[in-house]
Parts: sequence; structure tokens; C-alpha cells
Amino acid sequence: MADFTKLDDVLNMIKKAQEAEYDIRENSRTAKSFIIDPDGQWDDDAKNKMADSYRGTFDMCTPIVDQISGEIEQSDFTIKVSPAGSESSMDTAKTLDGLIRNIRNLSNAEDVFSKASRTNVIQGFDAWEAVQEFVDDDSFDQDLLIKYIPNAIDSVWFDLSAVAQDKHDAMWAVKLVAMPTDEYKDRFPDGSGQSVGQGKRRVREWQKAESVVVGKLYYKKSTKVDLVRMSNGEVYTDDEEFKKIVDELEQAGIVEEDRRTKDKFIVHTRIFDGDEWLDDEEETVFSFIPLIPIYGNYDIVDNKVIFYGKIEKLFDQQRGLNYLMSRDINDTALSPRAKYWVTDEQIDGYEDTISTLNTNNDPVQLYNHVEGQLPPQQQQGSQVNPALQVGISNMQQMINTSANSFNAQQGNANALQSGIAGQQQIEQGNIGSIKWFASLQVAVCHTARVLIDAIPRVYDATRQVRILNEDGTGNIVTLNTTVFDEQSQQNIEVNDLTKGKYDVVCDYGPAFNSQQKETVQAFLDMAAIDPTFLEQGKDIMLKNLSVPGMEQMAERSREQLFNAGLIPESQWTEEERQKIAEAQAQAANQPPQEDPLMVAARAEEGKAQAELMKSQNAQQQTQLDAQVKMSNVQLEQEKIVLEREKLQLDAAKFERTGQAKFNTDLISADQNQQKIDNQAQKDQFDALFKQQQQQQQEINDAINNLKVLREAMGVDAIVGPTNTEAYKEQADIVLDKQDEE
Repeated sequence: MADFTKLDDVLNMIKKAQEAEYDIRENSRTAKSFIIDPDGQWDDDAKNKMADSYRGTFDMCTPIVDQISGEIEQSDFTIKVSPAGSESSMDTAKTLDGLIRNIRNLSNAEDVFSKASRTNVIQGFDAWEAVQEFVDDDSFDQDLLIKYIPNAIDSVWFDLSAVAQDKHDAMWAVKLVAMPTDEYKDRFPDGSGQSVGQGKRRVREWQKAESVVVGKLYYKKSTKVDLVRMSNGEVYTDDEEFKKIVDELEQAGIVEEDRRTKDKFIVHTRIFDGDEWLDDEEETVFSFIPLIPIYGNYDIVDNKVIFYGKIEKLFDQQRGLNYLMSRDINDTALSPRAKYWVTDEQIDGYEDTISTLNTNNDPVQLYNHVEGQLPPQQQQGSQVNPALQVGISNMQQMINTSANSFNAQQGNANALQSGIAGQQQIEQGNIGSIKWFASLQVAVCHTARVLIDAIPRVYDATRQVRILNEDGTGNIVTLNTTVFDEQSQQNIEVNDLTKGKYDVVCDYGPAFNSQQKETVQAFLDMAAIDPTFLEQGKDIMLKNLSVPGMEQMAERSREQLFNAGLIPESQWTEEERQKIAEAQAQAANQPPQEDPLMVAARAEEGKAQAELMKSQNAQQQTQLDAQVKMSNVQLEQEKIVLEREKLQLDAAKFERTGQAKFNTDLISADQNQQKIDNQAQKDQFDALFKQQQQQQQEINDAINNLKVLREAMGVDAIVGPTNTEAYKEQADIVLDKQDEE
């Protein structure tokens, strides 16, 4: 392990890294000059040979760079966070997704990625960095940001032992900065003023301004930590937080099962010049070196890192084209035109004709014949060199072939070429561009890992942050907070970014505006097959229409779908969740509103009970009438008994006294008695008949009551305890009446 406290050791490590990659980086610098310098596509020997001739640059390389870079700029490199541990959750993963998107937005990271990717296509290397700083001067909270590193080919150097393309395995790296001398003196008044070497031997004219090259060293320091695996499968780091909960875990029956020691790395930084340290060691929030490189055609050959851009393989073809085109122009456009040679005597008087000899269309041209002189003669002008034309055509073809670029890709398809053939050429060219997408994908994915690792240390307090959705809309969430759960009666930690482990995956596809068009077309295609598809996702389709007013219409459509319960809970926004929570809380404080069907059923139940009461009242009235009639019959019978007793007394008087009056009365009484007996029998028979009719009526009424109750207890009514009991009582009445019968 290197000793990062000794500046001489650090400077020696940097020098070795620069020497190991000197030739590779020189080629990369040449490639950059090839594109940006006015004479970059001419070598010194060719320039000297054509110093007195026309020398042009016919750049076919920049359009190739523009084409590849343009394709990359029109693509989105998305980062997806997924849970990778038992304490992880999908909700926190979504929060991290939105937080990273917000970091990219604050950093204008898409511009950083595009700029670095273009430079990578040209020279095969570039870099950016993740930093922790205040977003603005009025803030107390720090954020993570992504920043571009200018001139990374000269300033960024990595540990030679690192072999990964993204350099996540590097133990150290350095970033060199050419600081203006005045600024250097203001920041480091006690500094030596000596620059750090940048590992190159050629200095451009615009780099000769007074400056001091200083370096910022990033290096990892390791500490030993113990990992503890508990009986429930959870893995903890044996730190202060674990010691606080170990007793609670033991009470729950969760005990330590295994333990091992590992190295935990934290990145530190320190600034230096070519002779001394300029500040003290400073600890960062990163576990990875926060300098992220992007390489083109990355490889390791003979234990040496190899990389190069698109242009390096086009040097010879482009230079050859420049030479041939310049020579062709010198031989044609810049060569003398065809001339006529005559003497003064031959044109004497015909000067006007001679002056228009190359432009007039007269079929006959006159001159003075002079004896002994040759007639006017024409000297031929420059002729097109067929060899040059063939060479030019070959160079152009070789550039396109080497770059895997076709006219169809550049929008110059052959008019005689079919559309299918042109599309095939475009697809063939795109195959050659994939590796440049893959290079950026590797770098962006490592950037996400650096951010995911650092986020819990930066966003470690309760604070509100903005998270961005894929469509650019934002939400404000509170991190590292605690809420009370009414159901479990426990405090629940929400958006605790310190818990759990998360993986990141980076993918690339069409930019969001292109995806919007594809989404709308896909919706229309699916709606042609299934019309309900459009109704279920109308809000999504409207949101993808880049037309004024569609966003408001999308909000209205989503509100309708949400109120109709057609949006699953997993897709609710924070505002919608809050709305549901408020509605539930309000409902808990108010009696629930009855279902209209329940109210109607209860009305039917009341109606049935009213009919039952009416029937029971009628039944009781019938029984009362029967009782009255029976009472009248009994009174009549009692009167008959009294009359009979009176007649018996009269008969006794007649026998004792012999008075005819009593005998006549007796005979009359016997007759009356017979009439009374006959009437009594008739009344008794009528009463019995009435009683039988009454009993039958009671049975009929009871059966009718059962029918009313049964109808009231059908499928449209509530079979409540009241109806059930009434039905049972009425059934018992029917049985009793039948027994009495």
C-alpha cells in the first residue's frame, strides 16, 4: 500500500502513470488537434512541401463525429435502482431513482455526458467527477453534483493497478489543474509556486499563459469493520448503531450466528503543488474515487491500458484526401488556362477579335498573314489528372469504410437506391456506433454507483428534497422521517436512506421526446385492437402529447380515472396517497353512510313488520268477537236455567195446591221450555259454527302472515333478527291453531 502522506511518493506514482500512458495519450491529443486545429489534418512534412502551393483541408471526419455524437445526444441513459438487501424496499428505491434524476438535473448532467461522449469519440478518453457542495449560497444543506473536468486528457490520472474500465477498483487518482498565478498566490500564499508535471512534451501557444499546475489527490483509506450475521439472516455492521439494538434483538430471540472482518474504504483528498502539500487531509463522503472516466475501445494489452477514439484510425485516409484534393486543385483551378500565341503583325487591326477569342461564338476568326510566320497557335491549358480523380474517390471511400459510415446515414442517400437498401445501410452504420453508446453506459452506471454509495452520508438528516419522475415532473419528499402507524401502533421510519443495499442498472434508449412520439403511436395502435386500452390509459397518452393544453387535459383525465378506482395503488402519486389518507381519516370520525340498497331493504323490513302487526291486530279482533259471542251464549244458557228452575217451582205449587193456574202456567212453561231448549240448541250450534269459522280464519291469517314475512325476507331485503324471530313466532301460531282445530 502506498504511503499517501509522503509527497515525493505521490509525485513518483503520478509520474509512472504518465509515462505508462504517454504514447496512448499523445495519440489522443493528436486526434483532438486533428479535429479542432486549423492545420490539424496536415503533418509538418506535407505542409513544408506545399508551402508555396494551395493547401486545403477537406474534412470528412468532423461529420462522422457529429453523426455519432448526435445519435448519443438523442438518447436517454436511464438509471434504475433496485433493492439488493433484506432492509431494502421498493419505495426507497423509487426515492433514490427520483433523487438521482434531480442530481442530474441540478448538475445539467446530460450536457456533461454529451460533451464527454463527443470528446471520447474523438480521442478515446474524457472524464467528469461527483462532488459534494452547496447548490446555492443561501442553502444550509449540501447536495451531490456531477461536474465536467476540462482537458481531462492532461489532468486526470489513475492508479496503474486499476484494470476495470470504470476504474472502480482504483486506490488513488489525481486531478491536475492549471491555476492562474495570481489565483494561486491568493489561495496558497505560502506555496512554492512549482507546477506538477502533466506528462506531455508539447505545449500549445494558448497554454503558455502564466499559471501553476496544482494537483488534488484522491486516495482510499481503509479501516477494519466487523460484519455480523444474525440468526434471522440479517447482516449488520458492528458499529454504534448495532450496539444500540443488540439487546432488543436478543429479547426477540435473534442472536449472533457468524462474524467476519472486512476492509471499509473512505476516500480522502489533499491538494499539492510540485514541491509541497498545500492543505491538510480531508475526508469525503465517497467510498469510490469520485473521478469517473469514459474510455473508447478500452482494452488491456501486455498489462498496458489501451484506448483510442474514432479519428485515430482515419488519420492516413483524411490526410491523403487533403493531399490529393489540393494537388488536383493546383493542377486544374490554379493552373494557367489555354492560351493563343500570335505576333503583333498578325493581329494588327484585329485586336478586338483577339481579346474576345475565348468568349465569342463567331465561326470565322480573321488575322493578318505574314510571310514566314506560323499562324496563331493555341497552347493547351491544365488537364484533369485521371489518377488524381481515382485517388480522391478511393480516399473518400476508404474514410467511409473505415468509419463504417454511409451516405444514407448522413442524409445523402443515392436517389437510385431503394428505401430498404438505405435503411440497411443506416442499420449497418448504427452497429458500428453501439460501442460508443456502451462506453458512455459504463461511465454513467458507475456514476450512479458512486452517488448511491454517497447519498446516505450526504442526505443523512430529516430534510425535504425534490425528486424527479421520468417525465420531468417533480415531487417534494421528506427524507429520514418517522410517522406513527395507526394500525400497528408503532413508529415507522419513512425514506430512511441509511438502511438497505441497492443495485443500479443503466440502460439507453431514445430520448424522452422521441419516446413520447413512440408512446402516442403505440397507444393508437393498441386502441385500434382494443378500444378500452385508450380509455384506461388516456392520461398517459395525453401527457405524451407535446401540444399546449394537453398537460391540463391529462390531469383531468387522471382525476377521473383515480376517482373511478382505475389507477392501482402502486401507481399513486404522493398527492393522491395524501388525498386517500385524508378521506380515510375523515371517514373514521363520521358514521359510515348506508348503502341505498340497505336503506331500501330496511324499508321493506318495516313494511313487513307493519303488515304483520296489522294481521295480528285483525286476528286479535276476531278472537275478541268470538269471545263476546261465547259470552252471549253462556248468558242465554244461564237465563234458560233460571226459567227452568222457575217452572219447576210452579209445578211444585200445582201439585201442592191443585190450582189450574199453575198447571196452565206449567203447560205454557213446558211449551216455552221446549222453545227455549230448541233455541238454545240452535244458538249453541251457531256459536260452534262461528267458532269453527273463527279458527279457520285464524289459521288463514297466520298463513297469510307467513307469506308476508317470506316476501319481506327475499333476496332484495335484509334477513335481520327481527324478521327471523317474527317468522318463527308466526309459524308456531299456525301449528298451534292447527292443533286446536
